[in-house]
Amino acid sequence: MHPHRRSFVASLLAGAGGRPARAVLPGNKWSAAGMRLGVSHQAPAMLTEQHLRYLKQMGVEYLEVRIPGAQASYERLAAIKRMVEDAGLRLFEIMLADKYSSPEFSLGLPGRDREIASFQGFLRDLGKAGIDTTTYAWYTGGTYQTGTTTTRGCETRLFQLGEARKKPPAAEREYSDEEMWANYEYFIRRVLPVAEDSGVRLQLHPNDPPVTHQGVARIFRSLEAFRRAMEIANHSPYSGLLFCVGSWAEMAGRDGRGEDVIGGIREFGSRGHIYQVHFRNISSNLPDFHETFPDNGYLNMYRVMKALGETAFNGMIVPDHVPGCAASEAGPKAAEAFIFGYIRAMIQAVNTELGRAA
Repeated sequence: MHPHRRSFVASLLAGAGGRPARAVLPGNKWSAAGMRLGVSHQAPAMLTEQHLRYLKQMGVEYLEVRIPGAQASYERLAAIKRMVEDAGLRLFEIMLADKYSSPEFSLGLPGRDREIASFQGFLRDLGKAGIDTTTYAWYTGGTYQTGTTTTRGCETRLFQLGEARKKPPAAEREYSDEEMWANYEYFIRRVLPVAEDSGVRLQLHPNDPPVTHQGVARIFRSLEAFRRAMEIANHSPYSGLLFCVGSWAEMAGRDGRGEDVIGGIREFGSRGHIYQVHFRNISSNLPDFHETFPDNGYLNMYRVMKALGETAFNGMIVPDHVPGCAASEAGPKAAEAFIFGYIRAMIQAVNTELGRAA
């Protein structure tokens, strides 16, 4: 049994079945050569020969595919993996498009145990199909954006906390931090042992926006919250982060001047807890922000990439919330293609500086 798992499994009997975990190296095990360009938000219907060829032309190596829970049979999961690999690409993860963040989980609603059992079955099918990563989140409803603005003539998301707080309650009653944490522990204590036994890593996405409003606590809003989550999981190598740079950039931090994004990368990356990175920049931290291209937000994205390299991160880095540039003469994929090139250049520059293979 893996040493990270001994004390965890000893106290968490539900769902574990007493079986030993598969052997695994700590941290991310995707590529010994370094960081790799990936793409997220791919639906099965998108995986055409033409689209997959376009991704290869852009230098993409890894894919995240999202599938509705009702379609997530073992046979379907295995078929998607074969389709991606037959195109000369690698499948980084499959996540549930509609159940990766369930209100039954986060709010402890009736039907929670049924939904957890379904998620456990999904994890077992992933492991059987040889797909070793999936994403979950602790979303709680409420306002995601209050409007739109433009960045270099392309439409982007706008969020203003004052406007969001004018919205009606997000649930039928209020939920405190303590209750949301209790619901999280209930979930992870039943799901993580199954993930470990199946050889599937669970990566947690931050709340977005990472601030409590409309009556439901958004607990994954700070560096301290992710420390607590990893401690609850006893720092299992199957419990990690989908490090969404944009969501971390939104965080207010202890003094209201922003969270320590680079510090977060160094802390969690050094322990192998970062599996995937959403590469997104924004105008400022909360209370108000709008999304930007990666080269014109308030974060220095080269420092972000260098911190990842310094922690020996070797998973996939993906464009996130690509600005909407449908009116561009270069076509609707122009913004995505720009960000693909930007990420590849950053990876190559960091690898060169650190003396790693590109």
